[in-house]
Amino acid sequence: MNTKVFVPAYEKFYKERKPRLLSAACYFGLSPILCASGVNNHKNRYLSYHVQYSLMLSLLLFWFVATFALTGILIYLTGSLDERSPLVWLARIIDYINTAIFLICLVAWGVGIFSAWAGRIPYLPILSKIAAHKGWMKFSLYWTVFVQACFTLLIFIALHGAFLARPSSTPAQTYILYTQGGYIPLPQWYESYTPPRWTMSLFFYPIVLASNQHWGSGSVAIQPLSDTFFREAIHNGRFVFVASHGGMEPGSFTSSYVPYKSFLPSDVMPGDTGSQLRYVYFAACDAGSLKADWEKVLSPAQVQTFDRISYVHEHFLWVWTKGAKIVHEIE
Repeated sequence: MNTKVFVPAYEKFYKERKPRLLSAACYFGLSPILCASGVNNHKNRYLSYHVQYSLMLSLLLFWFVATFALTGILIYLTGSLDERSPLVWLARIIDYINTAIFLICLVAWGVGIFSAWAGRIPYLPILSKIAAHKGWMKFSLYWTVFVQACFTLLIFIALHGAFLARPSSTPAQTYILYTQGGYIPLPQWYESYTPPRWTMSLFFYPIVLASNQHWGSGSVAIQPLSDTFFREAIHNGRFVFVASHGGMEPGSFTSSYVPYKSFLPSDVMPGDTGSQLRYVYFAACDAGSLKADWEKVLSPAQVQTFDRISYVHEHFLWVWTKGAKIVHEIE
C-alpha cells in the first residue's frame, strides 16, 4: 500500500497554499530572499510573477524617495516658499505628482496582496509591463536590498536614540520640544495625531548623539511642547529645538492645538531665560517676523528663526548636516 496517499489534511492544505503564502509575503519584503533562492519562470510562474511585481513596487518607492529629496533640496536652495519662484513651482508640482504616485503605490500593493492570496496574476497597465522588464527588475532588486538594509539601520538608530534620550531626574542640556498634533493634513487627524516619541529621537539623532558625547548621559530631553516645558527648556538648557508650527499671530509658535494656544516673545517672563542658554532653533513658520524680540527675551542665546513659511525638508537637512556641529561648539 502506498502510504503517500494518506497525507494529513493540514499538510495537503499547506502544500496547496504555500505558493500563495510566499507570493503574499513578497509584498512584505521577502522578494530578495526568493530571488536568491532561484525562483524563476521555469520553476513557478505564478510565484515568480509576484516576486517581480512586488519588486516593481519598490521602483515607485524609489521615485517617491528621490523626488521627495529633490523637493527638499529645491526649497533649501531657494531659501523661501515664494510662489513666484520657478523652483518653488517645480517643487509644488513634484509634491502633487508624489501624492498621486503614493496613492497608486498603495492601490497596486493592495491589488498585489489580494491577487497573491486569491491565486491570481494581477495585471495593471504600465506597471505590469515594467515588472516584465529584466533591466528594471535587476535595478529594483538592488534597490530593495538597499532599502531593507537602511530600514534595519534606522531601527537601530531609533532604538539607540530613544535609549540616549531616556528621561532623567536632572535638568538636561539639550531640549527637543515637538508639537502635539499638526502632522497629518486631514481635518480628523490634524489636531489629534502625534508621532510616537521614538520617531523624534530618530529624526534628531545627530543632535541626540552629539549632546551625549558633549555633555554626557542624560543630557537630552525630548518632550511634547507646552508652555511649561518651553519655560523649563530655556531656563535649564543650553540648546533648544522647538519643532512646532507657526501660530496665528505672526512671530508666535503653536504650543497646543486642543485647546489652541500660541506663544509670543512677550509671554517670556523675567527670569525664565537662564544665563547658560546658547542656541534656540524655532522651526515655526513666520516666527522670524519677531526675531529681534525673540533674541531680546532669549539673550544671550543665538536664535534661529524663519520670517517665511519654513519647510520640514530644510529642518531635516539642518539637523543632519549642521545640528551636531552647533552642539559641539557650545561651551
